Amino acid sequence: MSSTAPPPLELPGKGISWLERQLLGAGIRAAARFYGKDRMTQLFRQEAERAIALARGLSEAQGRQRVRVERFIGIEDSSRDWSVYMTLEHLVIVNTAIAAILPQLYSGSLVGTQVKIEEVKPVPEAGPEQIGDLVALVERYSDIVDKLGNLRAGARLPHPWFGALSAAQWHALAAIHNSTHRRQIERIMQALS
Repeated sequence: MSSTAPPPLELPGKGISWLERQLLGAGIRAAARFYGKDRMTQLFRQEAERAIALARGLSEAQGRQRVRVERFIGIEDSSRDWSVYMTLEHLVIVNTAIAAILPQLYSGSLVGTQVKIEEVKPVPEAGPEQIGDLVALVERYSDIVDKLGNLRAGARLPHPWFGALSAAQWHALAAIHNSTHRRQIERIMQALS
């Protein structure tokens, strides 16, 4: 019986259609418009804490095991073969970057900031330290957001897929992004069981 290798994944930044990007961008803008800053922070925390709780329930070997999941809305093709720890590291990378740009957007003082999808990928060696890193990041991120005022004011920064976003919209993106990758972790765990 011969086994065929799965097809190669798309390069980072590819694998999400134009229409899906438009729909996701509209959802981010709607969430930022209809939910207040505190509610978005609550959603951000809840989704990150759910991902952390899931990861804590795994052995280190399970957490390091890469699993290719089916693509679902919001996840690009090149991200479909990660381990749980790689997924957590990705959340740390992305949320650290968003935490750094929110005060800049709020104050209108962006300094040479550019977002590139290919620069937020985790390393295959990501390990259980990512759990503690994400726990610390959630606290730091929440503290930064709490100290800012109206996130709807200030400058905008373009996202490679969703166009120019305000601080409120980047904050909504962070919460939605946590939810997307929490779902990815659930799918990885289903495949591991």
